Amino acid sequence: MHIHFDDTYDDSSIRKTSTFGVLRKIYPFLKPHKKSFAIATVLLFLSVAGELAGPLILRMVIDTAIPDKSVRDIVFYSLLFAGTFSFAMAMSYLQVMITTKVGLSVVRDLKEKVFRHMLSLSLSFFDKNPTGKLMARVESDSERVRMLFSDVSMALLRNMAMVFGTLGIMFAADAEITKWIIILLLPVALVTVPVLKKMRKLYRKVRSAYARISGFIAEYVRSVPVLQVFGATGMASLKIHVEGERFLDREVKAYFWEYGFWSFLGSCEILAVIVILLSGRAGVITGAVSIGTVVMFVEYTRRLFGPVVMFSETLNMVQRAAASAERLFDILATETLTPDGHLDDGDFPEEWKEIRFEGIWFRYPEGKWVLKNVNFSVARGSMVALVGSSGGGKSTIVSLLMRFYEPTEGRITIDGIDIREFRLNVWRNRLGLVLQNVNLFSGTLSENLTVFREGISAASQIKALKIIEAEDILEVIPGGLGGSISEGGLNISMGQRQIINYARAVLKEPEILVLDEATSSVDPGTEKRIQRSTDLIVRNRTALVVAHRLSTVTHASKILVVQHGVIAEEGTHEDLLRHEGIYAGLCRLQLLGVSNA
Repeated sequence: MHIHFDDTYDDSSIRKTSTFGVLRKIYPFLKPHKKSFAIATVLLFLSVAGELAGPLILRMVIDTAIPDKSVRDIVFYSLLFAGTFSFAMAMSYLQVMITTKVGLSVVRDLKEKVFRHMLSLSLSFFDKNPTGKLMARVESDSERVRMLFSDVSMALLRNMAMVFGTLGIMFAADAEITKWIIILLLPVALVTVPVLKKMRKLYRKVRSAYARISGFIAEYVRSVPVLQVFGATGMASLKIHVEGERFLDREVKAYFWEYGFWSFLGSCEILAVIVILLSGRAGVITGAVSIGTVVMFVEYTRRLFGPVVMFSETLNMVQRAAASAERLFDILATETLTPDGHLDDGDFPEEWKEIRFEGIWFRYPEGKWVLKNVNFSVARGSMVALVGSSGGGKSTIVSLLMRFYEPTEGRITIDGIDIREFRLNVWRNRLGLVLQNVNLFSGTLSENLTVFREGISAASQIKALKIIEAEDILEVIPGGLGGSISEGGLNISMGQRQIINYARAVLKEPEILVLDEATSSVDPGTEKRIQRSTDLIVRNRTALVVAHRLSTVTHASKILVVQHGVIAEEGTHEDLLRHEGIYAGLCRLQLLGVSNA
């Protein structure tokens, strides 16, 4: 017998909480399945009863059928023994099937709720919780919650039923022998707790060492050319050797404790059998204790030590599953920092005149000020450009307009109404967004253009591509609109990804178009094509454009130079050139290729 120690997370990461408190939170997810869970519990007790009946039948064979030399009784009891065994296995099978379904259903509902909630959270949540780590944690924690209902809870009930049922039958058969078995069993149970705790720590260290070796190997294999050129292959081999020695030392120690413990447990079982034989010897001689009873005690003792040992580990698994559930409920308890407003479509000013940033200050939690008292307006139908050095705050302004974050101080208004008062979908339905980082999904070209929105005709999609002069992409991607796009768009070029990204915004036909470094990742030819398309689509709508390539915004209605979180300069291209300030210097560098010196 081996115990599986699943320590994906260190104990330090597990939040100390009431197990019963967490189970109360889980109960609403279990409630629709409580009937199935109750049936599974009954089946489990029937399965345990079938297992416990085996030694009783064996005693009757030895004490009654064999001495009477009754072939009929021997056959009957043999068939009864086989029948109870089959019955126990059938009940166990049905119980496992039901609890597995219950566990999967509970986890499905819980994961779906967590996922829906995460979709509603602001970007600040994902800033603190990297996506890969977050999803891995959710998957691991969800798996533990599933096991709580499909494996762990049933194992706990089974072990309790087996121990108390076995001791009850043994006590009824012979209280004296049972007393000696309990005396032997108590120290075994007490030793089990610290030993299993020690083994968990050892196996956690083994996994940590294995993870380090895997990480080093993956890193060095990817970097073989660099290691060879710089003569660092010896260093890499030495590191792997050192880590291998560390892993070997930890694994040997872990196996020493594990097999030593099971050897100790096996010895205790043998010792228990010796105790039964010695304590029952006098009774057998006098006829007070039958041979069948002694054999029955031996059989029950073999069934007793495993559940006693596993009881401690099962309780630990229950606690860890509760801690995993608490982490999931922590996500559900996280409130978004961009809450929904109360104004609907009917409250939106259809003939609005301008968007204003009024005294905007912003910083990330425990960070420095990213924006400091930013004030500017965007007139309806105008194109406003944000330029400046990286890290100045341009993308933050866009994120605040999109309501990915909320201003720390100040407000953004449309005709005097704070945009936070509108429902998120009401506000964002009027926005189109093209980001510098293209997010493409695994699916068809059409699904990526529409972002899975239904009811958008193929003709509309093709028209959007034509507007940006990109209909040739239908020929480049086999299958056209039905052609496959891999996750992240790895099967197409960067320029083609950005074209799809741009066509999405065109297809949405937004009132306000936001372009954040829209041409920063494309070649000059694609940039010119997108620039021509930009001129067409911004003609009758408002546009806020973030750009490092100043050639794309020279014709903007207004250019804002964002420097160190403030609006350092503001005006048209010509005005700012005459001003001979920051913008003029950037133009000389980019457009004329001349330094400021």
